Amino acid sequence: MQKFLVWDLPVRLFHWLLVICIFAQWFTVEILEDATDIHFYIGYFTLGLIIFRLIWGIVGTTYARFSNFMAGPKSMLTYLKSLTTKEHTPTVGHNSVGGWMLPAVLLLVGLQATSGLFITDDIINEGPYYASASASDAIKGYMMWLHHNIFNVLLALIVVHLLAIFYYRFILKHDLISPMFSGKKEVKSTEAIPSSRLLLAAVIAVLVATFVYWLVAINPPVVEVDYYY
Repeated sequence: MQKFLVWDLPVRLFHWLLVICIFAQWFTVEILEDATDIHFYIGYFTLGLIIFRLIWGIVGTTYARFSNFMAGPKSMLTYLKSLTTKEHTPTVGHNSVGGWMLPAVLLLVGLQATSGLFITDDIINEGPYYASASASDAIKGYMMWLHHNIFNVLLALIVVHLLAIFYYRFILKHDLISPMFSGKKEVKSTEAIPSSRLLLAAVIAVLVATFVYWLVAINPPVVEVDYYY
């Protein structure tokens, strides 16, 4: 069967940029010293990625849309049973079980990025809303707790994701990685997407970047600093 385009370029870029961002976030905290400012900037970029993917999940290409792969319990159970039988056939886009991985990751990473707006490293760097009068100590404490604990849950999901990739590759003989680079899979021509809709993606990306810049650079309240002589 000939290979046709299934995963559009925005989906692929989102996927690999998110991988890089998650690793960079861990690296700037656990390995590097005095890199908290970089950690914050990567967090802002990650927040933009999450917002973009949420929008793209509504207006993007066929297999990028949430409506294409969000399934109910019955469909998920049927798919899980098929993994251990000869009845299993690869899906064109996300399968009914793996499709829930994306919303889970978006939720966790989104909470991670949002909570980062309200925290501080207790040295010199702090999120743009940490000093906001509307952010009480209780809110700041809760955001700090979220930021430090959600990552462990996210790591567990990443492990499950990697195990699923290996299971598909070596047990089911189905490659999930190559299509996420090329965008193409062995499908019928009628199942392919016509294009990546790059113009629409570019417009959304610019709007999201503008919103994130407003959110972290313009909208935060100006904190008055008292100087004592």
